[in-house]
Amino acid sequence: MTKEEILTELANAVIEGDEDLAEELARKALDEGVDAYEAIINGLAKGMSIVSEKYDKGEAFVPQLLIASTAMYAGMDILTPHVKIEGAEKPATVVIGSIEGDVHDIGKNLVKTMMSAAGFKVIDLGSDVLLEEFIKAAKKNKADIISMSSLMTTTMTGMERVIEMLQEEGIRDAVKVIVGGAPISERFAEEIGADAMRYDASSATDWALEAVKALPPTEERWSDQQIALSRRKYREILAAKAPKAAVDIGRITAEKVMKEFDSVVPKFVSAMTKAERFTAAFDDKKVDRLPTAPLACGVSRKFVPCTYKDYSTNAEKYAECVYTGIKYFNMDTFIGLTDLCVDAADFGADIRYPEEDTPAAKGHLEDYEKLEVPELKEGTRAYNLIMGNKLATEKAHSLNAPMTALIEGPMIALTQIMGASRVLADIKTNPDVVKKGLEKTTEYVENVMKMMFEEAQPDNLCMVTLWTNNFIMSADEYMMTEGEIMQNRIAPLYKQYNKPVIIHNCADAPHWDLIHKWEAKAYSYTYYPHEANKGSKDYRYLITNHGKETMFMGQANPIIFLDNSPEGLKKIKDDTMELMEGVLNTLKDNGMQSRYVISTGCEVPPGAACDAVTAETYLVAEKGPELQKRIIG
Repeated sequence: MTKEEILTELANAVIEGDEDLAEELARKALDEGVDAYEAIINGLAKGMSIVSEKYDKGEAFVPQLLIASTAMYAGMDILTPHVKIEGAEKPATVVIGSIEGDVHDIGKNLVKTMMSAAGFKVIDLGSDVLLEEFIKAAKKNKADIISMSSLMTTTMTGMERVIEMLQEEGIRDAVKVIVGGAPISERFAEEIGADAMRYDASSATDWALEAVKALPPTEERWSDQQIALSRRKYREILAAKAPKAAVDIGRITAEKVMKEFDSVVPKFVSAMTKAERFTAAFDDKKVDRLPTAPLACGVSRKFVPCTYKDYSTNAEKYAECVYTGIKYFNMDTFIGLTDLCVDAADFGADIRYPEEDTPAAKGHLEDYEKLEVPELKEGTRAYNLIMGNKLATEKAHSLNAPMTALIEGPMIALTQIMGASRVLADIKTNPDVVKKGLEKTTEYVENVMKMMFEEAQPDNLCMVTLWTNNFIMSADEYMMTEGEIMQNRIAPLYKQYNKPVIIHNCADAPHWDLIHKWEAKAYSYTYYPHEANKGSKDYRYLITNHGKETMFMGQANPIIFLDNSPEGLKKIKDDTMELMEGVLNTLKDNGMQSRYVISTGCEVPPGAACDAVTAETYLVAEKGPELQKRIIG
């Protein structure tokens, strides 16, 4: 084979995701005297670039990207030891990981793959990375760039702490910091002091290539003298910051909200009870105002108070958080999100339980074949969740409010147990084992549903189906896995108990047309304006195209509740008024009057201020009736 033929075949091996062929061709390249670096860049990396371009165009999905990256790394493992590194040709080093508490690693893995393909040396710390590990890895490898990602609003604030730690260590100026993930905005990145944020792997890689060009030499940036100067430089900046660890803004604002709420009894005089309003909106009947139900679940614990660990593992504490959340936030229903690793814990995955943040599945299982459906009994996390919702339902009803329990769908459970990137890659390479695994998690989910309906008896049961996402899988791929299960097993079980199908999906761009296959009556969603051209849809589109059959809950940005400054509170109120008016006008234009809930499509971060949440919910209660009457009549 000629050199050109070898390079072309290396690229094709990556495109096809053929790991064995990539290894064979890598050895062939060495045997034929092809420069190892050229084989990587013009062979393997070129193939990866082609797959990435297809992904950006919606012609390929995450499973294809993952198996392509596996083939690329297989070839790189053989070629990299033979790359000649001389002085300036030494590759720049990137330390990458998903922030502490966040087990999602798909986006991070895509960035890792593209940066590797671009010639960077990538130190992958994995997911749920302890904050100090970013610092240790940066110092050990004299890194040029630190890349942090977060898909969960509950974990993203850890990024700021990493940047502060870099300042404390005197190495902030030694590295560039880039952050990313669906909930991350340019404003957030700027506020925490990051150098850049990007939403996709390709643009992150392009930025990194330019960023390292502007960096001074490694020896200069990482010298003891420069570190000492930098440490002194940031000392005053850090000293001027309020000591966040010493101030529990959630608890302080919770006390303020409770005091003000209890000083006026009743706080709100309404024409309808919460239960009447929510039920009427479900059926698009006349209401006094739109219902509101922000996913301020973990924040509600500040009223009790209790730790996040207690909230997610103690049935009594959870129920008390539901009661106080409905009462003091004036929610029309509480959507009982605790975390997404309940089933994973019962199947035997290793779970980490932080005191003040959401639990995360840390240790994944190895063998699909060895998965055994756990007995649903006292001592399991699912049983605790069921008992918590039983108590919570009683407490919600005492406030004339409906209770909406929440559980994981079969695919979320499996990806938490085995690891998301692994499962999604196996869908392409070994779909039979994935289906066997899904059979086990589906059986457990069905058992949880039955006990939830029979024992806890919440008014509604919401299921998380995160992977119904056109960034992750095609509609056909999804239907071959969880979609088929949702249609043929989960939806019929809802019908068996005469309950509406309610879905929560904080993904960027769900396959909207699929929700009718299982007759979803309510859908909790997140809208990302920056992904509008790729399928993320706002309330106007959703109400117009699907509102006759489905009540939508979402749109409000959960990140804004981190800011309870006067300016921040004003923005929350302005945004809420704009959302209410827009929703009501869109409902009216489509011959409807109430089928929508003012909500956040993703969890409000646990560190948010309680008065920031009430800035939204109280405004809806105060201004909603007037708007409803003026616009709907």
